[in-house]
Amino acid sequence: MDMKYSIPGLGGRLRRARNATGLSQEAVANKIGISWMTVHRWERSQRAVPDHLLDKVCELYDKPIRWFLTLEDGDLGQESSVSPKPIGSPAAERIGRKIAEAPAKQQAMIEKVVEDLLDGLSQVT
Repeated sequence: MDMKYSIPGLGGRLRRARNATGLSQEAVANKIGISWMTVHRWERSQRAVPDHLLDKVCELYDKPIRWFLTLEDGDLGQESSVSPKPIGSPAAERIGRKIAEAPAKQQAMIEKVVEDLLDGLSQVT
């Protein structure tokens, strides 16, 4: 039986490690044999990570398992459960409303596009 990890800060650490490699969620998913949505949910701490897959992630990101399982200052601030700040610009608010109003069957595709866009922006800055 697989052990599953679901600890505070793990999602943020998974995202940071992936961003450091320059891989997209889809690329990580393909390399370890899961869906990109599973990677997305791990990084948002919405799903526990089975130990055999965390081992693969460690190898892929070249990080020891203790790096993912050790909580440090600032790790919890990166979790998606933190309430979002107000958006601010009218364009951003309009985009946020459109995404929220999109049909449920399109939500996964929209989330992927937005994640890819944000990942690209984080690599530029």
